[in-house]
Amino acid sequence: MKPIFNENLLISLKTKIFVKKQVMNNLNVYLEKFKNKKTLVILDEYLKNNQKKRTYINKSLKFIKNKKIIINSFYEPTFLDLEKIIKSIKGTKFELIIGIGGGSTIDVAKGLSVSINYKKNIRNLQGIDKFNHDSIPVVAIPSIFGSGAEITPSAVFINEKTKIKGGINSEKVQPKYAFLDPYLAKSKNLRQHATCAFDALVHSLESYESNISNNFTKSFALNGSIKVISGLKLLNKNELEALTLIAEGSIYSIISLMHSEQSLAGAASYPLAAYYGYNHALCGANFIDKSLKFFNIKNKKYLNDVIYKLYDLGIIKNRNIKSLIDELKMIKNEYMIENIMLKKSDITFLANQIIKMPMIKHTPIKINKNDILQFLNYV
Repeated sequence: MKPIFNENLLISLKTKIFVKKQVMNNLNVYLEKFKNKKTLVILDEYLKNNQKKRTYINKSLKFIKNKKIIINSFYEPTFLDLEKIIKSIKGTKFELIIGIGGGSTIDVAKGLSVSINYKKNIRNLQGIDKFNHDSIPVVAIPSIFGSGAEITPSAVFINEKTKIKGGINSEKVQPKYAFLDPYLAKSKNLRQHATCAFDALVHSLESYESNISNNFTKSFALNGSIKVISGLKLLNKNELEALTLIAEGSIYSIISLMHSEQSLAGAASYPLAAYYGYNHALCGANFIDKSLKFFNIKNKKYLNDVIYKLYDLGIIKNRNIKSLIDELKMIKNEYMIENIMLKKSDITFLANQIIKMPMIKHTPIKINKNDILQFLNYV
């Protein structure tokens, strides 16, 4: 929930969150009351094809006797994708939905929790509190950390007709439980882990200086930034410890964002995904340094408290924003994160889309279309 009257403290969180290596071994205890419930499991396609992870998941869910497993292969899911899944399970009444996978798979689980029993066009669900019926309880188990989808009251889909990427936004889609298990997340694809971690950094760094941030959001954003960057620097040395840091950091970061707002890098990610098909986290990785540079030019004190803390902890080399930007660029180079190349016509089109994004109202300073063009043109 965003601040309404610039409250100093406003907390809205109903998800029970567990972060622990091999926490899935204890699901039978945490979810004991659901063991006899008719359960729908939405499993990421990547996990289905990984025998070791699939065995771990099957063992963890063995206590749930009555379950149906659906494989999700949709990466930036549309409402049409959601309709296809609903059609495949038509006629079955579920009492629990478990989403296991990346942010998109968890969004599919959350979307299904309200759309399975919705009788109208499910595209009408996009927006804030667009339905009145009860949702099916959701358990979220991310296999990669960064999006924070496991605790947000939003299930994000692209309306393939209007090209609008936006959420089914309601506390009713917020998961009841979130289990973040670094052991499940372990992977040889460190590039993907690094890319997704940048999504969390967009949440923390941009929400810190939002015009609706407060002491509560700033403390979470600061801790999120510290943990995520520390995890990224450790990723190729001690993966389990690094993933634990990134998991914790992503939770701090998304809690900050849920009570504050992101700005230019976050805003750019939505039209880039909807119109060009880019992965949301990749967009954040590409544009966070541009966002930092833009706002620092406008205000030399931008993120000063974060910069000083990162320097004091030895996370960055110098006490300025350039040092943070350089650190993020080194991480992107180390993990060979893809660069998004935009044509001049793309930049103009994107600027027209970004200026319409709701979070633009909450940037640290008032910005216009020319400011956005300047931001997009940074190298």
